[in-house]
Amino acid sequence: MRRANAVQGWTLVSTTWLSVIATSLIGPVLPSIGEHFRDAPHVAVMVSFVATLPALFVALLAAPSGVLADKIGHRRVLLAGVSLYGVCGVAPLWLNSLGSIVASRAGVGIMEAVIMTCSNALIGDYFQGDEREKWLAYETGTATFIAILMVTIGGALGESGWRHPFAVYGFGFLLVPLVIRFTWEPRKTAAGDVDLESPDREEDRNFRWNKLIWICLITVFASTAFYVVLVQLSFLLTERGYSSPRLIGMGAGISALAVPVGAIIFRVLRAPMAAKLALSFAFSGTGFFVLALSHGYSMTIFGATINGLGSGIVLPALITWALSTLAPKVRGRGTGAWQAAMFFGQFVSPLIILGLAYAFGTLSRAVLAYAVACSAASIISLSFFVRLRRPVTQSAA
Repeated sequence: MRRANAVQGWTLVSTTWLSVIATSLIGPVLPSIGEHFRDAPHVAVMVSFVATLPALFVALLAAPSGVLADKIGHRRVLLAGVSLYGVCGVAPLWLNSLGSIVASRAGVGIMEAVIMTCSNALIGDYFQGDEREKWLAYETGTATFIAILMVTIGGALGESGWRHPFAVYGFGFLLVPLVIRFTWEPRKTAAGDVDLESPDREEDRNFRWNKLIWICLITVFASTAFYVVLVQLSFLLTERGYSSPRLIGMGAGISALAVPVGAIIFRVLRAPMAAKLALSFAFSGTGFFVLALSHGYSMTIFGATINGLGSGIVLPALITWALSTLAPKVRGRGTGAWQAAMFFGQFVSPLIILGLAYAFGTLSRAVLAYAVACSAASIISLSFFVRLRRPVTQSAA
């Protein structure tokens, strides 16, 4: 039986970077795209679709992508997704209408749904236990560095023309030979090929969706909280008199570095999942309180940094928890359901904040509402941890 190692781990982690590229790369050139197509109908809405449509399509199609992958094979579908991602991603280099560019972005989102679902399913197929946790933590931790790098590259390339950053989507083509060479179709997921002697058959029979549904609901909430800082930090700083792009960019970069630190905490912390979730929501809630109640630049960035520690813990914790519940035959669709929850949270997070800001009067008060919600989530997680530990303590006594 073939055993995966670091080569397979990094190959799969690198395919998940395509999702980060999709959301980070073109941010600096969106105003230039709007200016170029200023005479197009509904230009403001269409340009916003250029930015947000991929996340919406991941939310809508991640679960169906998982069903398809379970039928055809995780590796086969991943290979198709990576190849077509490159085609859709670089298309705006030659497209001459805003509508066709938006359509290409929809294609990027569809392929992103396929890639994220199948990559994480293959991590679940290839690795177990601590090794699985390690690669999921690497996935979350490296995503922040890739995002910062992509924003920098997008801005630099955008100086010479708004089309130029789209060339970076050709990174997908470079990954195709790596996926071909270094991955394989696990026998338990290959189409029509199930190991009848595998002990996983009992796991398949006993699998229930109830637990995964709860994990997905928690993921939606955690994802909306995660994207509050990513999306709203610039608006908070501007509201407080710090509108310089240099200050905003520096503060966003500093706070973003806390996310991989949080992923390291997740990796080295030997504790049950409920305890890790309690800690992550405690960090997030504390960060939101500081963000909401402070007014100076330094304290605002400090709050965002504390919040980033919580985000770095919660995302690998939730995907690890989800994968641990999935029987091999449903790993693709289960991973797809989790990815759908994650990206649905990303898509609705700005809408929720807008609603809270309208209801409570200011953006700071909307963030304060998230501080209360995350603190409550931490207390609930801690209570589950205590309840799970109590029978062990009593029996030991």
